[in-house]
Amino acid sequence: MADARQLGRRELGGAVVNAAITLNGQYPVQVMARVSDEPRIRLSSVDLGRSVTLTDSRAVCAFSDPHDWAALPKAALVVAGIAPADPRQNLKKWLDRFGGGLDLTIFAALPAGSGLGTSSVLGAAILACLDRVTGVEADVPSLIRRTSLLEQMMSTAGGWQDQAGGITPGVKLLTTQPGPDQVPRITRLPLGSAAGTPLSRRMLLYYTGQRRLAKNILQNVVASYLAREPKTLAIIERLKAGAAKMRADLERNDVEAFARGVLDFWECKKAIDPGATNPLIESIIRPITDRLSGYELPGAGGGGFIFMIAKDPDAAASVRDRLSSKPPNKLARFYDLAIDQKGLSVAVL
Repeated sequence: MADARQLGRRELGGAVVNAAITLNGQYPVQVMARVSDEPRIRLSSVDLGRSVTLTDSRAVCAFSDPHDWAALPKAALVVAGIAPADPRQNLKKWLDRFGGGLDLTIFAALPAGSGLGTSSVLGAAILACLDRVTGVEADVPSLIRRTSLLEQMMSTAGGWQDQAGGITPGVKLLTTQPGPDQVPRITRLPLGSAAGTPLSRRMLLYYTGQRRLAKNILQNVVASYLAREPKTLAIIERLKAGAAKMRADLERNDVEAFARGVLDFWECKKAIDPGATNPLIESIIRPITDRLSGYELPGAGGGGFIFMIAKDPDAAASVRDRLSSKPPNKLARFYDLAIDQKGLSVAVL
């Protein structure tokens, strides 16, 4: 089996256009930390209504199951240096050096398996919060690298695009060069999506009500990539060229060309792994395609959200009316989205 350095040297580099967004007027991911006098770590999830108290290193190091809601904060505690990576070490001694116990509260105003990079953005937010508590001056490249490490520790095989897109403001082109260093160069792009502009009235974000675990889809994609399957490599080059074209389209303020690029991205995603779509997704999209200039499923696909750019504001209203009146299930609904121009924010309360 090839070691990590060998796999790193085989990286071809990538390119993607993505954006940081707010949903329903708020940051969808939030993290809070408070130092405690008690020698333990308490993890809480506001949206899930769950909490767990960790008193030994074995419990902290149980982070390899991505179905465990606490796996991500557990792994982050190790990466941040608050808890040991070795389950045999004494957690209380580590907490004594840290200065006490810790209450860590997380909140994600998104359904699980949304496809919006929630776990990666949440991982980066947890690390940024823990950095502030420990007095570490972490920069964006460090957060991107360490969030990728979290994904590997949890066996979810994530990349860099989600956290890089979510914690840095606005719409941007993210690019990496071939080789082991896969921290992207970030190029901000113009996008006239402020409230009241034509594009803002054409963008739609619809939750399908279907959950999926990205790990299952990503395993297929990564396996074909590492095997250097010609079809996969050709699609990757098409994706990178498409990202460069979308940058040019946005810089020319050509929204229609940008929307076509979004649609081409979706076709590439389905070509590289047919599991990116399914009968439910197709049944939602099929009746409304004549009113859309572009659409795709963010993330790995297979469920979660559909991002759409309607042909005009009237078409957007028509799509909203149809899907609101005839949802495919009880969970499906629209979310109001806006481009976030601030990015990651850390504050002491």
